[in-house]
Amino acid sequence: MSDLFDAKIALFNQHADSRDEALKMLADEFVKAGVAKDTFYEGLITREANFPTGLSLNNMCVAIPHTDVEHVNRTQIGFMSLDEPVEFIEMGTDDKKIPVKMLFMLALKEAHQQLDMLMKLMDAFQNDDLIDRFYKVDNYEDFYKLIEEAKLDIE
Repeated sequence: MSDLFDAKIALFNQHADSRDEALKMLADEFVKAGVAKDTFYEGLITREANFPTGLSLNNMCVAIPHTDVEHVNRTQIGFMSLDEPVEFIEMGTDDKKIPVKMLFMLALKEAHQQLDMLMKLMDAFQNDDLIDRFYKVDNYEDFYKLIEEAKLDIE
């Protein structure tokens, strides 16, 4: 198994009332796993305010929240699907709200990893069927099979 997913941070079909609540739920898993520092959530919120991470795909909106390396102990990717969408600001805009139903949260220890991983995710996001299956997955075993299929497990 890839180090990118070894902490098995994946929350399926969760409910959150807001973007911040969804970010907090997932960030708390990173901290509990020792992957991120206690400042991780605050770092996510700050970065999200300056560089929104929502992406509008063909059939669903996703977010790729991440923060600076000083909030990270080791590289890891986490996942969350939501039963109801929460509003994120679309990447590249200052105020366009989009209804996000999945989060791929990045904790990257090396700054150069960010662009590489974002490019891999963007490639995976081109496949509507794959995105639909990510949304419907409800256990880590099937989730990891999708990660392998999407080639996200390769560092």
